[in-house]
Amino acid sequence: MKPALVKLLILGATLWVGCRSAPGMTGRDHDITASDMRARIEFLASDALRGRATPSRGLDIAAEYIAVEYRRMGLRPPPGGFIQRYRLARTDMGDGWTLAIRSGRRSVRPSLGSDFWGVPWAGGTVEGPIRFMGGQPPAATTDGVAPAIWLARISPSVTSRDWLRAASDAGASGLLLVFSRGMGYQVDEWLVSGQSVYELGDLEPSLPAALISEEALASAVERLGLEAQFASIGREEERGLRATLSADMRVETTAAPNVVGILPGSDPSLRDEYVIVSAHMDHLGVGFPVDGDSIYNGADDNASGTAAMLEIAEAAAALAKRPKRSLVFLAVSGEEKGLLGSTWFVTYPPIPLDRAIANLNIDMIGRNWEDTIAVIGKPYSTLGSLVDSVAAVHPELNVTAVGDPWPAERFFWRSDQFNFARKGIPSIFFFNGVHPDYHRPSDELEKINVEKASRITRLIFMVAVAVANAESPPRWDPRAEAAIVERSR
Repeated sequence: MKPALVKLLILGATLWVGCRSAPGMTGRDHDITASDMRARIEFLASDALRGRATPSRGLDIAAEYIAVEYRRMGLRPPPGGFIQRYRLARTDMGDGWTLAIRSGRRSVRPSLGSDFWGVPWAGGTVEGPIRFMGGQPPAATTDGVAPAIWLARISPSVTSRDWLRAASDAGASGLLLVFSRGMGYQVDEWLVSGQSVYELGDLEPSLPAALISEEALASAVERLGLEAQFASIGREEERGLRATLSADMRVETTAAPNVVGILPGSDPSLRDEYVIVSAHMDHLGVGFPVDGDSIYNGADDNASGTAAMLEIAEAAAALAKRPKRSLVFLAVSGEEKGLLGSTWFVTYPPIPLDRAIANLNIDMIGRNWEDTIAVIGKPYSTLGSLVDSVAAVHPELNVTAVGDPWPAERFFWRSDQFNFARKGIPSIFFFNGVHPDYHRPSDELEKINVEKASRITRLIFMVAVAVANAESPPRWDPRAEAAIVERSR
């Protein structure tokens, strides 16, 4: 897309929302309206932004738009500017992976994509004897055994990264990880998510490695005339098996944006404490066509949350008297790729993270209920009771804040507030739940209830101001703190 066209798009979106009557911000008038929410969502979820994948030009346009809005509102940038780019390594797994397992003159070649799969972060070609390992990586290997291809079990508690690290440290030449198809998400995700994996920072390929199903390995060993007794894996036993593995992997280092704007607090003794209001601006980009549409616009997920964050920033900046504590407005990317942007933010924070007292995260608020919003993490800190008290004082919002109706889905661990919570910052997550259009091209503007989304945005705005003006910071529930914060250390 040409730079001139990009500037025109951003200017048009800014003027559409910005040329309004200035918000008075007195009493209950916060100038957060359904029409403003619609205008912001319409731009962020437009086809012109191509689904805002991390990384992509469409995502960069969204970031530039948010930065322009922050500047127009009078927010201050942290050191380095509003847009902070983080390093991102993209691993492309090609179709050139090969695996052969041999015993004597016999050889079996498992099929890529049905019997074995490439492991991200692995590269190169190796040939050598197979050494049977167990389900736990050894603490150290000092027995002087010649380099070999390790055969080991992967499990929910011992991941491929654990095995790759242990095998590399021990001098193994390659790695085959056996898994059961009933293992769950950590294998299933690799098998269905495609050929590209993203990871923070720089990435050097490790030793060649692959996943092989238990069934495929058993079949291969039996075809070689041996007994496949996998219960014996873990004994130091050589069976005369050898393997050749070629890992077809390429790594590209790129970057993606977060956007940070700060509204300084008004109280000299409290302005160095921060309340973070966040939303992820990315979505899935362009993918497999569904009913002829290949752009995954992400109107609810999460143009709705990003629009809310911007409306809250504008309302806060227009207050006659600023809140006592500083407000940080954070648009992150990479949420759909594994909370990458928020992980980078808490690892390399542009503000003193130990002075952050709360995170209010907004992710999908434009669908489902007319008058209810789920506050995920509601019982984990006093933020939950504060939301209830604000909602009770403002019945005109007609919003009921409920706790997590879907605890089995573990949503608190699946959006960006988790990265703040694990750093000890009390956090909550405003969320209306998934729907049939979740992660599909049909998540479009026309299905967003902008009137409902504007009411929820007003509620979150008032909660943010209440936290920023409170006499004392929010407090963790001790059990939640032990389960989330202490376990993450």
